[in-house]
Amino acid sequence: MPGPTMDAAAAACIRARLAAERVDASYAVFVARHLTVPDAGWRWCCGSHCDPCVQALGRVVDAVRQTLGIGPAADADGTGASADG
Repeated sequence: MPGPTMDAAAAACIRARLAAERVDASYAVFVARHLTVPDAGWRWCCGSHCDPCVQALGRVVDAVRQTLGIGPAADADGTGASADG
């Protein structure tokens, strides 16, 4: 399934943040898809020591959101806030 369409600057930002978190570049589509998804629907750690952990992916998503000046869609409570903070 193809990823979301984005400009070259956004794609470069995602790649840079993945590298900074030492997350494989193959997760770029995951990050791009979750930039505007409400956090509560995906942002929870199962405790199974996954590689990468959703917490690392969440840090990438947060950094890219901040750099691009975007945020998630509103959650059911209307806040868009993550479940962990």
